[in-house]
Amino acid sequence: MRKSLFFGAVALLVALTSFSSRAEELKARQLSLEESIVIGLENNLDLKQVAYDLSLKETEYEEAKINNLLKTSIVTLKTAELNFKRAQDAFEEKKKQLTLEEISNRYFEVLKYEEKVEIEKISVEQSKENLEMVKNKFSLGDASELDVMQAEVGLSQAELNLTQAKNSLIVARMNLNYVLGLPLDLPAKLTDTFSLEPLEITLEESIQKALENRYEISQAQNSLDFATLKLNLKQNQYTSEMEKKKAKIELAKEEVNLERLMKTIPLETTSLLLGLKEKEVNVQITKKEAQEKEETYRIAQAQYRAGFITTSDLLDSQIGLTQANINALEALFSANLAKRQFIKTLGGQLEKTEEKQEKPS
Repeated sequence: MRKSLFFGAVALLVALTSFSSRAEELKARQLSLEESIVIGLENNLDLKQVAYDLSLKETEYEEAKINNLLKTSIVTLKTAELNFKRAQDAFEEKKKQLTLEEISNRYFEVLKYEEKVEIEKISVEQSKENLEMVKNKFSLGDASELDVMQAEVGLSQAELNLTQAKNSLIVARMNLNYVLGLPLDLPAKLTDTFSLEPLEITLEESIQKALENRYEISQAQNSLDFATLKLNLKQNQYTSEMEKKKAKIELAKEEVNLERLMKTIPLETTSLLLGLKEKEVNVQITKKEAQEKEETYRIAQAQYRAGFITTSDLLDSQIGLTQANINALEALFSANLAKRQFIKTLGGQLEKTEEKQEKPS
């Protein structure tokens, strides 16, 4: 019996030690957006897959060069070279996507839900305060049972909203860890602030940068050059007219594709820039609306205490304030995402320019 108790105590001690060790291991780490990007580029699983694809295409290109020494085939060699360049472009594009969209968006999403949790906590406290005021009025005969019920429902709804915000925060943190290639339950304290600095760039500059830096254009030009090469190689008496015709069609197709990109990229850039400017304005509007709703709620509380408005009016004012704060938060989040998406459509070059300008100061 004593031996059994002894081993039971040992097992409990081991379990407690393991739990303590795990708790220490999961101690929240400080994490900036810049550090998150570095970690993500090192550990992201999707990027690793793209990197393997790149290595495979590089190997195939090396193999094609060796085979070309034994049996010359310019088309086969150029095809392998083109596939290798496309894999390189895909790898670089994935890095830009991670840096400017996936990692940044997940990081901002955590910040958003952290702020939303705080907003909902304030809403719960306001709902409790309102319920207490209604109960006091009810005890004095100045409020009905229905008023009390309305305030109780308001508090229950606020508590539910808080729970939902906390749950969303849990998922957002797991999503961030996933995109960074970290354990899903690893906690982190994000150190960057949730703000927005408007971009200072004209539409003409934006379109020029996009046309200069978008990888799709260089890919289309490479494909066009390859199609031209294939057509030239078929200009001999040994190639059938059908093969020549097919080569001409392929060349025409690549010409149209390049022309299409030269039009769609400026269109996309224009649309994203105008959308970003709208979102920047909306950030200011929703911020002022939240300030207005806060003042409205303060007045509503005073009016309710004085008996000038109903319980329903008070509760509606409080709900309006909470929603206005959430709208302002969502507008800020949306503008940040739009900014990153716009920078990506420029080929990511604007971000590098901004960093160079910031370093001297």
